[in-house]
Amino acid sequence: MPKTKYFPFDEINELQTQIMIFIDHWVREIKTPVPRKEIMAEFTKKKIPRITVEGATNALLTKGYIRRGYTGSNKTTYVLLRNINTK
Repeated sequence: MPKTKYFPFDEINELQTQIMIFIDHWVREIKTPVPRKEIMAEFTKKKIPRITVEGATNALLTKGYIRRGYTGSNKTTYVLLRNINTK
């Protein structure tokens, strides 16, 4: 049986937390996987470099907080695998 990997919740930084909150809000309101294009647009409006957002998103993928969604199109989308406590 494979050994389970555990990541502490304090391992994600502030930008990763903001991305998680954005994805959570999108999925709850619009009820579809969030397109990568929308994540990039939201955070470039906040003056965060695109490469930084891409790195944070890839880190969340690696840590198992999000996964790529399946939409049947040629777009990259994301959905949450774990939720974070925002209180």
